[in-house]
Amino acid sequence: MRNRILVTGGAGFLGSHLCDRLVHEGHDVICLDNLFTGNKKNIHHLIGNQRFEFIRHDIINPIYLERFEQRLISE
Repeated sequence: MRNRILVTGGAGFLGSHLCDRLVHEGHDVICLDNLFTGNKKNIHHLIGNQRFEFIRHDIINPIYLERFEQRLISE
């Protein structure tokens, strides 16, 4: 089963490894990090992967995510 998973602190040491694992398992991953202690180098290899999305954001501020999926409708 494929899930959409939000990883806060995803560009940090632990978070980046979690993102790697989840993408490798076939999940869609949204990585949220303010990059204060995390580093883009930790997730550089995931940038461009269609199952991975990076958003630079500090979780002390609210974030509203809305995703639209285009579905093929057959008649």
